[in-house]
Amino acid sequence: MKITIDLGHPYFEENVLLGLTPDDLNCFYGDASEVDRLNLFFVLEASLHRFQGKERMKTAAYCAFLMAYYLFIALTPPASFELAEFYIDRALEWDETPEYRQWKAIIDEGN
Repeated sequence: MKITIDLGHPYFEENVLLGLTPDDLNCFYGDASEVDRLNLFFVLEASLHRFQGKERMKTAAYCAFLMAYYLFIALTPPASFELAEFYIDRALEWDETPEYRQWKAIIDEGN
């Protein structure tokens, strides 16, 4: 799925978010400007808060998983391990899935 950043609508609708994959994040990172690469993280963050507020915890968990992946694999900012660990722990807290558990193990290995 092609990701677009719309600053007038700075969050993803549930169906769009649930359609995103880690590969989509990788493609976006490869094609986007540096500013949009960072903006994607904040759109995901805004989406996470939105779904938490609506008590859509499985969707919030998936968003947290995507955030952990994006931080750990693509962005790799300072403290990427700690930040990714925080988000993958939230994903597992809200929806224990084998995919999230697998990524927790990968993140725990460090980068």
